[in-house]
Amino acid sequence: MIEIKKQYSNGDEYCGEINDVGQRHGYGVYHWSNGSIYLGEWRNNTCTGEGIYRAINGDIYRGRFVNGLIYDQGSRTSFDGHQYIGDYLFGRSEGHGTYRWPNGDNYVGSWMNNDRTGNGVYIWANGDRYEGEFLRGELHGNGTFHCSNGEKLEGQWIHGIYVKTLSSSIE
Repeated sequence: MIEIKKQYSNGDEYCGEINDVGQRHGYGVYHWSNGSIYLGEWRNNTCTGEGIYRAINGDIYRGRFVNGLIYDQGSRTSFDGHQYIGDYLFGRSEGHGTYRWPNGDNYVGSWMNNDRTGNGVYIWANGDRYEGEFLRGELHGNGTFHCSNGEKLEGQWIHGIYVKTLSSSIE
């Protein structure tokens, strides 16, 4: 491997290793002229391997990248405090993961195509908790809502609306 520092005509800059045909390959840092930065492993001119990417808006992605997209296990921390830690597939939250909101709300469960879809647990900052099915980010299907006051509702939701009681109790 050869180490270089290269300034591109568009204002981008790369400092790191290249292969014998001049492609970014190995470890390096790429600064885009818009302010985005990737620090990590490269393969044949693409961000492939372990790395950290800071987007122009301040979001930070950490994990494994394949062809420039976060893949497998990783995390995203947004500039405003939102955080996702979990599985990725070609840059999208996919599989199992945890999402934290700045207000203290948390979700742990299944993700599909960047949305809470499948089974999961959503815990509000006030202590309320829903365990059950989600569809595209909404309570959807069968689930149990545990209120912080001890009330427990088992039922069915459709697009976030409670539509059918299966059981109700005080814990």
